[in-house]
Amino acid sequence: MGRHAADGRAASSSARPPRPGRPRHAARAWRMPRRRDLAALGAMSLLTGLVVGWHPPFLLGGTSPAAASTPSGSPSAEAPAEHTQGTPTDETISADTISADTTPADATAQDFDMAEVVAAVVGTESAVFIPEDERRTITIAGVGDILVHKEIIGQALEDGGGSVDFRAQLEGIRPLVESADLAICHMEYPLGSTEGPWTAWPDLPNSPPQVAQAVADIGFDACSTASNHTLDQGFDGVVSTIAGLEDAGLAHAGSAASEADAERITIIDVQGVPVALLSYTYGFNGIPRPYDWCCDLIEPGVIAAEAQRARDAGARLVVVALHHGEEGTAPPTQAQLDVVQELADSGVVDLVLGHHAHVVQPVSRVGDMWVAYGHGNLLSAQSRRDPRSGDGLLTTFTFAEQADGSFVGIDAVGYALINHDFPFRVMPVTAYDETGGRADATWSRVSEQVLLPGDTSGFRLERFTG
Repeated sequence: MGRHAADGRAASSSARPPRPGRPRHAARAWRMPRRRDLAALGAMSLLTGLVVGWHPPFLLGGTSPAAASTPSGSPSAEAPAEHTQGTPTDETISADTISADTTPADATAQDFDMAEVVAAVVGTESAVFIPEDERRTITIAGVGDILVHKEIIGQALEDGGGSVDFRAQLEGIRPLVESADLAICHMEYPLGSTEGPWTAWPDLPNSPPQVAQAVADIGFDACSTASNHTLDQGFDGVVSTIAGLEDAGLAHAGSAASEADAERITIIDVQGVPVALLSYTYGFNGIPRPYDWCCDLIEPGVIAAEAQRARDAGARLVVVALHHGEEGTAPPTQAQLDVVQELADSGVVDLVLGHHAHVVQPVSRVGDMWVAYGHGNLLSAQSRRDPRSGDGLLTTFTFAEQADGSFVGIDAVGYALINHDFPFRVMPVTAYDETGGRADATWSRVSEQVLLPGDTSGFRLERFTG
């Protein structure tokens, strides 16, 4: 959940078997990113030369092992004068290790350390170059809160014919979710047992874990879990939530069932690109944490440090999920703006996915970092209290690999969603055909709320036509 092990063990890697009908987007087994290390290529070429008997003058002072071992008086015992003078001291590549003065004349390939050879050939900094036709592009999608209210459970029981099945409620967004290389949800409520009993707000929520399976079935790859409701069922709820997500094959971040798990970073292999997921919340509704490591609070300095640890563990992109803001308030609060600015200034976070306000908030770019302050709700029964809580947003961010192996955000697009009630269904506004103007109202609200005044980030809201 965003902490790197002190003993340096590898970060956790989420890779599950491809789901039926979605082989292109399924996470694959961990492998290192493709890259061209010119330093290594140069060093290997040099070592090959050393093995077969060629030794450049700057390494051996102009004397090859063959010449050094030839008996005195043989025709090859004396080399031409211009090849026996060695490299001048002020031109020596490494005065301490491989200068003409310190390298024995009978040195062989085995006498050279790879690091020394690399340093001699290209310096200590290895150069990375990825050809244009090998550079990758990946897309990452984010959505809002999943709130399993009692009406949502009732709908799942009705759709399942007595068993619990949430898939019909989410099926309408499958094309959008499956089109992303990495789709991340936010599981706000704790997950309980498959048999119940289940509870929902205003009681302390305890949701059916079958919702996690439905989320996975329509194409999500991972869920963030840090929210103000994380501890509503105590530490047992943390453990059962993680079990429910893992049983569904979903990667997760934001809470941990053990201290050992808390020390591991969630890194997901996305089309061969290691992507880290970190998750944090503003608080836990006044419930004290039973263990400091069980769930993560928003602390910008800590987040930046953990993002750096993720990069040190191999992540090429770092996504941070933030549960923050003020419920029912579309403009970002000053606290939200401040946290986002600090993360952007750190230079180690690529994308922030926000939630908690239950209404759509702006999407923008701060420095080189994309941020969706709040996605509204993905699934809930809140629209009867506030129509804005029936609005949702699915964002898709595109990152392109550069020649040096880094990734840069090049595009961001959003799609407005509707939570229809009775029957409860989530769908893009373009798929909503009920009369009464609700689709137009949702589109109008989301269009107004999703952009900051004077925004020049290039983010755009589109109508889904798939």
